[in-house]
Amino acid sequence: MNRSRYKLFLISPRQRFINYPAHSEMAKMFGKRRLMIPLALPTIASLTPDNYDIRIFDEEIEDIPWNEHADIVGITTLAATATRAFELGDRFMAMGATVVFGGPYATFMQEEALKHGNAVVSGEAEGKWEACLADFENGALKPVYETLTYVEYKTQKPPRWDLVNMKRIFQVAIQVSRGCPFNCDFCLVSKTFGRKMRYREIPNVVEEIKAAPTKYFFFVDDNLTINKKYAKELMQALIPLKISWGCMCSLDVATDEELLRLMADAGCFNILVGFESLNPDSLDESNKHHNRGGKIYEEAIRKIHAAGIHINASFVVGFDNDTLDEFDRIFDFTLEYNLANVNLHLLNAPPGTEVYKKFMEEGRLLNCDPELGVGHFPVVHYMNMSQIDIFDRYMETIARLYSFDTIRKKAESLFRNGAFTRPGGDISALMKARLSWITFREFVLTTDPDRKKLFWFIIGLLRSEKIAIDKGLGFLLSMLGYHRHIREHKKNMAEYRKLVMAQDHGPWKTRIGGQ
Repeated sequence: MNRSRYKLFLISPRQRFINYPAHSEMAKMFGKRRLMIPLALPTIASLTPDNYDIRIFDEEIEDIPWNEHADIVGITTLAATATRAFELGDRFMAMGATVVFGGPYATFMQEEALKHGNAVVSGEAEGKWEACLADFENGALKPVYETLTYVEYKTQKPPRWDLVNMKRIFQVAIQVSRGCPFNCDFCLVSKTFGRKMRYREIPNVVEEIKAAPTKYFFFVDDNLTINKKYAKELMQALIPLKISWGCMCSLDVATDEELLRLMADAGCFNILVGFESLNPDSLDESNKHHNRGGKIYEEAIRKIHAAGIHINASFVVGFDNDTLDEFDRIFDFTLEYNLANVNLHLLNAPPGTEVYKKFMEEGRLLNCDPELGVGHFPVVHYMNMSQIDIFDRYMETIARLYSFDTIRKKAESLFRNGAFTRPGGDISALMKARLSWITFREFVLTTDPDRKKLFWFIIGLLRSEKIAIDKGLGFLLSMLGYHRHIREHKKNMAEYRKLVMAQDHGPWKTRIGGQ
């Protein structure tokens, strides 16, 4: 029986394990629960017809009200949230709700998802979500909604940020393109969105930014600047908006100094760059042939820093050509080139990737909960390293990366050139007071000499106007957030090592040799 109105819950499940690149500790310093929530939920809400009363719940920032009834529930899934997602699906189905899964994990693990829900919306939601809701209303729900074509993606309705508790998050996600011409074996982007790039019309992007409830953004595009012409036009449109933002792009952005200047003028303060590996054989193994080091890396890093933009350097260890020496190589590289923000991960194998297919065929996937796939737990059999050895070296390395001795050395080289003088976005007086007190407490009222040296170095730069105040204090707080998170990791080491050792069978090459 059709009804005129329906109650819809859209849910992002909580993660059992959260790795340090999520910036959860920094969010707490800002008085928030999370830095930002997934873009999927407010986007899905914008596609939903008006006869639905919608509630958005990100479990990282608020609990689900189990005393309220939902007619239909949409749950987005990652490997790291799949266990919780399926628990929620079972519970809502037992309560009589219709459960629809979406997101990368459900897209590539449809049979598993359908054990805990009524339907799966696979890949891009546009068109398929609306069809799913129409079938739901007519009592004709199909198990899977998928097509072999991609949406045009020239325009997009503004995400429903009005349904999100913005008091509990700091920034919002935004997307202007889909697709990736590269086909890295460990990545899902080209598998989900195709290898042909599709771009939104720039006025449509500007409209979304103007309607957003914050001036702080993160562009979730896999490579924001791969189309240099589009990127420059976008930057020109962003400059008058006075926003502050980060993004992801490849190092070739540094080959166009005009684009770098425009990005800085438009409010870019941070670029996440996927170096992935410093081992050429591992880059070839993972099909990331477009990354090459040496002088190319050195010159690109120098230019990006000279533009007053931070680099968030992303690395992966665990390829078949890797040994434990990769950890020292990465540490030394980041110290040499003053890369303070380092996202270090162990090789994962998310369903849908070529790595997953390869490891599945070779029997190298560990029989462990997918929620361990957050980047700091071993989830596969590594060729040259045991699970406990790679885990221990990983934890040791991130502790070294975010010791205040290391941070101080990088900061002293990074900021001396006076490039980081451009002020970023503004915050409220109350927030300034809160962050000032945290900074004073953690960097002055401390017995750690490296913290104090770092603090007074930054203060000296501020006095000589060689760094903007938000850039200087923002650096201190972001490094403190990383340090705190890793300190919490170390408190759980006994539990973590027990999880790892329970499935440790040594390097894969020793098993091959024994066959």
